[in-house]
This record gives sequence, C-alpha cells and structure tokens, in this order.
Amino acid sequence: MLGKLTLKRIAMKIDWIRISKKMFILSLWTVPMAVQADDIVVTDGMWKVTYMEGEKAFRINALNEEGAARKCVVNHSASAARYDNTEGEAREVTTASFAEVSYDEAAVDDEFGTGKCYTFTFSLPENGDGVTMKQRFYIYPGQDYMLTDLSLEGDAAIRSNYLAPISVGTAYTLYMSNDGNRMLKVPFDNDGFGRYGKYKMSGEVTSYEVSVLYEGSSREGLVLGSVDHNLWKSAITANLSNNGAVNELHVYSGASTSETRDVIPHGKVNGPVITSARMLIGYFDDWRTGMETFADANNLVAPRTESWTLGTPFGWQSWGVLAEKNSYATDVEISDYYHEVLVPGGFCNNQGNIVFSLDAGDGMSNTEHLNFINQCKEKNQVVGCYSTPFSMWSGENPNWDDVLGQAADGTKWTRWDVVLKADGKPIWYDGAYCMDPTHPYTKSAMANFLRTQATYGFKYVKMDFVNCGIVQADSYYNPEVTTAVAAYNEGMDYIRRQMDKYAMFAAFSIAPLFPYQYANSRRVACDTWGAIGHSEYCMNAISGGWWTDRLFQYNDPDHLVLIGTGDQLNNTIGENRARFTTGAVTGMLLVADNFSLNDRSGRGWAERSREVAQTVMMNKDINEMADMGRSFKPVYGCKEYNGNYDGAENFFMFDNDKYLYVAAFNYQENELSGSIPLDLLDISSDAFSEVRELWTNELVKVDGSLPYSVPEKDVRVYRFKKTGGSGVKDMEDEAMARTKVVPLGGKRLMVYSGKDMNRIEVYDMQGRLNGTRDLSGRTQVELDLPHFNGMALVRIHYADGTKEVCKTLVY
Repeated sequence: MLGKLTLKRIAMKIDWIRISKKMFILSLWTVPMAVQADDIVVTDGMWKVTYMEGEKAFRINALNEEGAARKCVVNHSASAARYDNTEGEAREVTTASFAEVSYDEAAVDDEFGTGKCYTFTFSLPENGDGVTMKQRFYIYPGQDYMLTDLSLEGDAAIRSNYLAPISVGTAYTLYMSNDGNRMLKVPFDNDGFGRYGKYKMSGEVTSYEVSVLYEGSSREGLVLGSVDHNLWKSAITANLSNNGAVNELHVYSGASTSETRDVIPHGKVNGPVITSARMLIGYFDDWRTGMETFADANNLVAPRTESWTLGTPFGWQSWGVLAEKNSYATDVEISDYYHEVLVPGGFCNNQGNIVFSLDAGDGMSNTEHLNFINQCKEKNQVVGCYSTPFSMWSGENPNWDDVLGQAADGTKWTRWDVVLKADGKPIWYDGAYCMDPTHPYTKSAMANFLRTQATYGFKYVKMDFVNCGIVQADSYYNPEVTTAVAAYNEGMDYIRRQMDKYAMFAAFSIAPLFPYQYANSRRVACDTWGAIGHSEYCMNAISGGWWTDRLFQYNDPDHLVLIGTGDQLNNTIGENRARFTTGAVTGMLLVADNFSLNDRSGRGWAERSREVAQTVMMNKDINEMADMGRSFKPVYGCKEYNGNYDGAENFFMFDNDKYLYVAAFNYQENELSGSIPLDLLDISSDAFSEVRELWTNELVKVDGSLPYSVPEKDVRVYRFKKTGGSGVKDMEDEAMARTKVVPLGGKRLMVYSGKDMNRIEVYDMQGRLNGTRDLSGRTQVELDLPHFNGMALVRIHYADGTKEVCKTLVY
C-alpha cells in the first residue's frame, strides 16, 4: 500500500514508469493530452483517474478490456465546495485553491464489495482557513462503475450546503456531434405535471439525483448520479453545445430550486467532517443498461421495500371518475362486478387478488368501511385507504394557536409548533401547510391513523402529497436535523416501520423519486386520466424513467380511466386500449371507471364502461404481460414522437426468457406505420418461432425487421415467442455439472466455472428475467441481486457457445 506521498514522490513512483512506456493517451473524440511528470495517475480495472497538476483538476478515462483508453468521460474537473468558516464567513474553494495535494490508497469493503479507495487530500488553502478537502474514488473489481465523493474537514463550526465532486468549467468533447445525442433530465418529483426530458446536447440542463449523457446511434452513455439519499438533494447541471461538447458539468450535493419545491437554500451540514453523497460514474455500452445498473447500485445502499406478497396490483381506484361522489352502495356494486364478471374473465393477478383503492372523500362512514372490507375479503379483494402524512389541511388562515395534541408530559403542540417554516413563514404547498416530519405530533398522528385503519382491515394505503415532507425549512423539531432530506428520512422511516407492523402496502402518489425505500409503489407521473394525451404523458415517464421499477416493487401509472366524465366521456376504443396498455407496460392496473349501473352521481357512463371492459380488460395475453409488474424500456431513446425534448417515445420493449414484447403507441390522429430492425430489439431471426399482435390476435410476418401499423390514437403489442421453449422447465432440465453457484447472503451469489463465461442471466421460478451480466470470458464473478429473494435459476452462457443452468437460493 502506498503511504502518504508527496506530489513529487508520486510522480517518481507512479507516472514516470507509465510515461516511459507510453507518452500520451489518445481518446477518439478528445484532444490528446500529454501526461506531465507531476501528474498523479491511478489506473485500476476499467478506470484511469489523472490529477493534472498543471490544471489542478481531474481527468477520468474509461478503459477497454485491454487497458487502453476508450473514452475521456470527465475532463478539467476542479472539484468545488462552499462553506462557512469558523468566523461564519462564506467561502468557496476548488482543487486549485490549495497549495498542497497528497495521495493515499486503501482497501475498502462496503455495500459495493471489496475494492480500493484512492484519496486525494488538498491542504493549505489560499484563503488561510484551517480546512482540508478530500476527494475519494472507489473502484470495485467486477463493477461497471466507480464512485466518488468530496468532503471538507475542519473545525466543528464549519458548515456547508454545496459539495461538487465533479465540477467542469473548461470545455471538452464527449461525443462526435450528432442530432441523436441526448442528456436525460430526471425530475425531482412527479408534481406539477413535470416531465422527463431527453435534451439534445446543446443548452443548459439540470437533472435531479441522476442523469445520463448518451449517443442515440450507438447507445453508449455516461451515467452520473448519487447513490446516497440520507442527507442531501443532489443534481447534475450541464451546459452543452454542438450536440456533443461539454462546456460545464457540475455533479453536486446541495440542490435547491423551484423544481425541488424549495424557497430557501439547501440546509447547511455541520462539521467537523462534511461529505457529499457518493456519486456513481459509469460508462456503458447501452445507456439503458446503465440506468438500470444505477438503480441496482442504489439498492445496495438502501434496499427497496419488498413487503407486498399479494401479487401485482390489479383492481379499482375510486378517484379517477367518481372522486368525491363515491359511495358505499356504488362500491359494493362495483366490487360485485369485479368478482362476478371481470375476475372470471381474466382480470386479476396470478394469485387471483384484486385491490380496491378508496381515495379521498370516499363517502363512507366507519361502519360502512368495516362492512365493505369484510365483504371484499370474501371475494379475495384487498381494500385501500387514503392519507396525506405531511399535509396540514387547515385553510390558508388558521388559528396557529390551535392545539393539535400533547406529549406524555403534558406539553401541548400547536399548529405553529408543527408547521415547517421558511424565512420564518409557514410553508404553503399544494393547498396545505407542510408539517415537520421530525415532530412527535406528525409521527403520532400517522401512527394512530395506521393503527386505526389496520384495525378495520385496510391493507393498502395511498399516500398523497408526500413531497410536503421534503421541503427545506429554517429548522426542525429534531435539532440535529438541518436538511430536508434528513427530516424526510426520519419521518418516513418511522411511518414505514408502523406500516410493516400491519403488512401494509405503501402507494406513494405525489412524491419525490428519492429517497425511494419507503414505498411499495410510486406514481410515475402527476394526475393522469384516459384520453390519448394522458397516455402520452404517462409514457413520457416510462421513456425516461422505466428503470425506477428497480427502486419500487411496482411503478404506478395512476388510475386508468377508460370512460370518464366531461372530456373523458367520449374516449375512443383505441384510446381505451392505449391507456390500459400504459398500465400493463408500467407495472400496475387499477382501473377507475364507474361500473355501477345504479349510481346516480352523474359521473362516468357505466353501460359504456362495462362494454369497453369486455373488450379491453379481459384480454388474457395483455393481462399476463401486465402481471409481470415490470416497466418496459424505450427501444430508441432519441426518437420522441413529436420531436420535442419532453415528448414520449413510441416504442417500448421488455424481454424475458419466454417472450420479447414490443409495444407501439400512436399518440396522433394519423396512422403510424413502419418497421423496427431486429438488431434494435436485441433478437435474431432464428431466436423466435412466431410474432403475434396481442390486441388483434393476428400473426405478424417478420423478416429482418418488425413491421408495425398502429391506427390513430391506439396501440399495438407484438409478442415474440422465443424458440427456447417454455422457460423454467427447459432451464431446469439443462446440465448443471461444470459451474458452482454459492449463495453468499445479503442477496449475493458467487459463480465459479472451469470455463470462460460470456454472460449470466438470473430468472425467478416463473421464468421472468431479473438480471443479466456480461462477463467477457471471466471464470469467476460475484452477482448482486438487490431486489431478488427466493429460489433462482442462473443460466450461464459460455465462450464456446454452450450454456447451462444452476438452481440456487438468493437470500
């Protein structure tokens, strides 16, 4: 191990040896950079990190398997921090602000495995403060990414609300200019009808927690994102030009904008050691795989909630059509209709379960709730309720002295005590005041609510306006909490533990994307009904955010309205198919129509809804596809239907061992037709026996490409039946002699082989693909399966073209 070395000794021991062998590295689309004698160079696996003494900045190269430079992914990065010193003076420093730099290397063994941590320590700042700045790079063998973070160390009195492990202010070229190059914008939350954006690489873009800059033509992409969500709001801000050049790039912790719903700066974190979130840096052959890998990496830090055992949510939701006109009698009739007609017709998950989600203003008394729940139990139906854990519904001008509750010692809690404040004023958001997630009243109110609802028999809880709990405030009841994210985590962790007592499903509605680990499901977008524009809005979220189904058990497309009220009353059958399919390719199917023939609310059109249900909701093949509970990924990633950065894609795909599904949506008033080359669908012409369109049940002739023809405002779903057989049984029958799979616990497996392995696939016992790993000839690999639990089938593809399967337990 290298000890603390001076810059000159680093140069002598590390770089001069490399310089004598190779004077410079040539990266295809970057200007060749000569390695200087004073540079510090770290090469480990597929990564090369260079601290350039002349610039006092970092360059990061992704390497190929032979160790040669593949791509300069980050250049001229002068890591930056802002802080208040011990005198309370505001300071800003970068790597160029310090007189000395030293380097250290140490072994690391953490959530990501065993590896090396390379630490660059910057000391003696020119401002004279007694602080040091440290940048760490974590590299793990076998991982397709590295991590980095930035910390400030000094007196306990220092405070910071901005740390940027990557901060580029000098332009470099990332990709050759191309109209298909994109930067993905990920919204902080799903409120305000915000959208994912796939911006051409020209102009300024800010994405929250993660982004990817990618080539649409080759699919290669650079993923940058935070894997820690316990303290900071993080963001990626870029200034881009010429559809390939990076003028500025800042990956930082400390985001506070109108999009994060904040009206004051990010809370300041106290010293003596202040560390940013760890940021993932990954360069991938396919940016879509990169985003999925990012989600999996997050699960290693904070595993997603997987408490729901009753299958993919199929069912009914009361708000989409009936809303506040809902009633007990209407719901009983709809419950009977599901039980007597829809479920026997095939609308249910593979366990035969149905969810009835009652929303705000469900119109029932407590006695009616109890009666309804008991009736539903007899029909294999689970009933849900509604809550807003961090919203104070008091009107804009409440009496702030109103007592809401009291502590065990008799201390009374008023509205003023509980409300969050910014600049001394109560924070009003989404029609309510925001409540302090760390306050005992907020916690006790939710504990009491959940206990009561569990007593009635509710098992599914829709939680709305959850983002009210992640707004930055002046201070919190817990004096150790200074940031919105820390406050939110404290409140939500408490709520999740209460829910786990009663095995409740947490369905987040309006909520931040991160932290994610408290919810079983989360809405992918804001309110969404049934016309084709609503389907397009939902699919915009899947175009950019399909990978979030690895953060939640299920992605939620919101209530599926077929025939609604007002402008939703005359939705066409094509629009009905399209909206229903958005649910099937997102991960849940809660239809919201008013199916009650005896209801007199004036909401919906029961006769028409029932007619549509016969055609749409009883399609066995579509329902089987939906029962996977998975989100489809975009086929292209750079072909928005209308050419706008925030438009949805038309084509989506999902692959498992038995089928390849391709969904084609047409959001416009003219026919959509053409073909998709099979290589873009990652399937060869000899790998399938038939292609069937699931809405028309017609066989489709495929010869080198998939032809599609989608009527106006409609959808088509093409299912490739693979020639590999039925999946699980065939895999179980394969030989299992050459390879050993060892469960390591912690949802990890070690795979040893006497032959070179090219690829590993992991399936559940229903034959659903849960993960893949490209190995390029390795004979040993450790697999992380953060959201898998139970028996698994591990299929190994060898370099010689053979394959085999091992059965093992993942726990």
